[in-house]
Amino acid sequence: MRRASMLLLTVAVAALAGCGGGTDGLVPATGTITVDNKPGAGAVVEFVPKPGTPGNGGTAFADDSGRYEIATPQGKKGLAPGEYKVVVSYRRNADGSAPDPNVPPIESSASEWLPKKYSDREATQLNATVTADAKPHDFAVQTGKKK
Repeated sequence: MRRASMLLLTVAVAALAGCGGGTDGLVPATGTITVDNKPGAGAVVEFVPKPGTPGNGGTAFADDSGRYEIATPQGKKGLAPGEYKVVVSYRRNADGSAPDPNVPPIESSASEWLPKKYSDREATQLNATVTADAKPHDFAVQTGKKK
């Protein structure tokens, strides 16, 4: 009887840990970024876990339509459910063009166009709650630059 109880407990724990799915408990973390009311093509979106949220967070590059899909540092799509600070970086050349993707940021003349309230890990005012329902996280940010 005791052996059967232990076996049942082991199976229950394995099921709760998500052993069968191969997703490591990650759920999709997607959305759209707009910068000055236009698709934020090339923006870098980073989800930084708040205390109590497991994992290392993740990052993504927004495509031409501003859509992004977060991946972990290990390259797995999605994040652990929990609370995140969101950091958005939008580096541009002085003329507003996107920097050359083949040039490392430290060697590029491009600069951050977004205020620290979006682009700084400590100062960001953007937040997201990642849940199993995989609701998209859309953000509209403004550069504050006159065009």
